[in-house]
Amino acid sequence: MLSFTRKSGTLDAFVSVGYCNWKHAMAKDRGFHKHETSRDHLSCYAMWKEREMRRNMGNEVSTLVNADQLRKNRYYVSSLIDVVGFLVENQLPLRGKIDAFDDMSEGGSGLFLSMLYYTIQKDPELANVVKTIPRNATYTCHDMQNELIRTLSNVVTEAIVEEVGESYYTLKVDGTRDPTGCENISIVIRFVNESYEVTERLLCIATAQKGDAQTLTDTVLTELNKVCLDSSKILSQVYEGAALLSGKRGGVQKILQDRLGREIPYVHCLNHQLHLVVVHAMSAETALLEFFEVCDSLYKFCRKPTVAMHYKGAHLKLILKSFNDIKSILTDADTVLNYGSETRMEATGLLCEVSEPSFMFLANLTHRVLSLLDPPNKLLQREDTDLLTGLSVVASATACVKKLCCDEEFKQMLDIAMHTSESLRPVPKRRRIESTRMDGYIVTGPTGGHRGDDDLETELQRLYYNTIDSVVGELERRFSERNSQLASALAALNPEADNFLDVKAVKHILDLSQSIIVDAEFEVAKEFLMSQKQAMQGDWTIQHIISTCHNQLIAMPSVLTAFKHALSFGASTAMCENSFSTLKNVFSEHRCTTLHERKARLVQLAFEKDLTCKCTSEWKDTVLRQYVTQVKNKY
Repeated sequence: MLSFTRKSGTLDAFVSVGYCNWKHAMAKDRGFHKHETSRDHLSCYAMWKEREMRRNMGNEVSTLVNADQLRKNRYYVSSLIDVVGFLVENQLPLRGKIDAFDDMSEGGSGLFLSMLYYTIQKDPELANVVKTIPRNATYTCHDMQNELIRTLSNVVTEAIVEEVGESYYTLKVDGTRDPTGCENISIVIRFVNESYEVTERLLCIATAQKGDAQTLTDTVLTELNKVCLDSSKILSQVYEGAALLSGKRGGVQKILQDRLGREIPYVHCLNHQLHLVVVHAMSAETALLEFFEVCDSLYKFCRKPTVAMHYKGAHLKLILKSFNDIKSILTDADTVLNYGSETRMEATGLLCEVSEPSFMFLANLTHRVLSLLDPPNKLLQREDTDLLTGLSVVASATACVKKLCCDEEFKQMLDIAMHTSESLRPVPKRRRIESTRMDGYIVTGPTGGHRGDDDLETELQRLYYNTIDSVVGELERRFSERNSQLASALAALNPEADNFLDVKAVKHILDLSQSIIVDAEFEVAKEFLMSQKQAMQGDWTIQHIISTCHNQLIAMPSVLTAFKHALSFGASTAMCENSFSTLKNVFSEHRCTTLHERKARLVQLAFEKDLTCKCTSEWKDTVLRQYVTQVKNKY
């Protein structure tokens, strides 16, 4: 049994030695009861309660003593956040050859230290603060930069997840390899936010060690779970047409549906489909392939240094607008000896090619067709374009291409081509005399290798109608699969449709999210919206309806859900492609040693610039708090 001894009025057993007399621990005037009423215990208890009160009120002694230094430290770290935020927003590198704080004014210190030095020179308060910062806690080394970049990225990702909330979203995935061979998987989500605006956000740039569909699916689901996005809220999936992604049996779209155990409609990127239409239709005829080869040769010829300095025309891609300038430079190169024999021979051949009526005819034909397909191509690259709008615009473009299939359009293009080609021929050709050896025979084709104007017109007419038929056929074949149950359901949500808000038609979309369907809500919503049609100003579209009448539609949740789902269906992976453009700018040839985590976070921060800007303004306190906590936990 431990004996009790007093030292300065304190029981050693409760202070330093330790208590073990448990037999009498609860006895009166002994053990715990005696210690509880002791002077030392009461004094310590009073000090503990006072400290607790000060901590709750923010008046701790350490805080009161170091309040000024804490303010200076926050101001200093806040300046670091501003510098890093500016650099990552503008896709600029941070580091240089020199990483020392005291050498930031030296050349080769990198943009981060250089901008910090510039800020110190321009901000007298920061200059005074820097003098009080210990040189072993400047937070400017590459590890601290990485921590700050990680914090900014985490705050942006949290903001995206919060913005999604409980909304259903479309998953968009695409991949590309960087110069180091690393696979970069862009994961974009499309949803309708709390303000009923269509939004697309870059969730992350992931990577995978393998390139099979199972690994890619695991990677996507892992990234969703990592940021606490509910995979049960995936409404649809949009990828390009590669079998790895679109395979009906072993592609990502099929594996994802099997993993989650429900239907998740797959949409083949409409923008990619449209490009395939052009590629396949324009390569159906040999004459078209030869036409593009001549255009490519013209481009390379005009890019030659000796020729480019004299070429004053418009962009070479605009053949029709810059045709006179092209003709002029070819004529000059053909006659001026200063260009050299090789250049003159090439100019002579190209001038001969562009002088043919068929060249101008095909130039007008391709320009006409591509100009009709350009509006849907641009529209599908916009963030706010939904699947219904994309399909509608493509259908309109198809109808316009069909209208070209008439003799009037053909004659107009032929007349332009013949008129242009005649102006390019300085010396008229000698009229050919038919051979008398064919007398007594019925001649059905050209003889002696000569092709007359009638034969040329016939050939161009065949080429014209074949090309138009090929384009229309490709459009109908590639987009006819959209005439499915999903497309019919989306069409029923079109305010201009005859079956607008037909419950049976819309049911398929609501079944995807297992939403409750109330027939009465659809009946009331239809009557209300039709009565408001005349009063509404602007386009009569789903986006306009949900933006204008969402307060009324809240009373009809099944209708509001159907409209939100319709806007959430994506039409293309253009946002993924745009993120790869940012990746190319961030991951330049001078930054090829950057690790994937840093690279991915830099791409996200640069791409989601509007959210990154908030990190240096209204969200700065959150960034500062997370950064300090993160550094404390790690170091």
